[in-house]
Amino acid sequence: IADAATFTSDLSKVKKDDTLLVPFWNAYRAAPLKKRYASHQILTIFDVIPFKYPDKFPIGLKGKLALIENLNNLHHYDEFLTISEASKQDIIQHLNIQPEQIHVVHLAPNPTFYSKTHSSTEVPHLPYCVYVGDINWNKNITNIARALKIAHVKGVFIGKAFTETYADLEHPERAEYKAFKKEVGNDDQYLFPGYVSDQDLASYYQHALCNILVSRDEGFGLSYLEASSQKCPSILSDIPVFNEVAEEAALFAQP
Repeated sequence: IADAATFTSDLSKVKKDDTLLVPFWNAYRAAPLKKRYASHQILTIFDVIPFKYPDKFPIGLKGKLALIENLNNLHHYDEFLTISEASKQDIIQHLNIQPEQIHVVHLAPNPTFYSKTHSSTEVPHLPYCVYVGDINWNKNITNIARALKIAHVKGVFIGKAFTETYADLEHPERAEYKAFKKEVGNDDQYLFPGYVSDQDLASYYQHALCNILVSRDEGFGLSYLEASSQKCPSILSDIPVFNEVAEEAALFAQP
């Protein structure tokens, strides 16, 4: 399949008898396609979490206009890919797409996580739990910080978002991160290595007590599989998508 695939950012190169796969969709940005280019067109939609919680993901005028455009252009696609059965049900409900048009393809860890090459990165020597991801409201990072404080266990929060500078923490979409920053303060119980390579990330998983992913909602939850590949147990929120992905191979908790 890879030999037959062509990657392009120039839609003029797409032929009528091609199958065109658009690997991303952001409802609040300009629509990737506004007409039919190929005889068969497929769109990947990872999740529709912002649709489910509009008060937690507020959008401006530009975002609203982009949303209208994106919804109007969904009819240009013949099929849709998503990453979990839970996400599929959300897409059916919020985008009014027919179930038979949507196909679920679960995510998989990068092959780096199965490599025998060892990382040289320094990881904490004291017991710690690891969180890998973003800072959005649905990630529930403030409650993770509180739980670690109660348990007197170090927390390593990995992700580029934790080391970026945000000019406006008063924006409604940053409310969760503002609460998180207040919770952790300058306490050295919490560590923020920022973005790390997959090889280094594997090392963090290998030495962690557990991986914590107690999201309020998720499209999939890739860090669960990454952690599992390194024999690192996970604590997951007891929500449909994690019951689908992990089945009984995790500890579950209320978010």
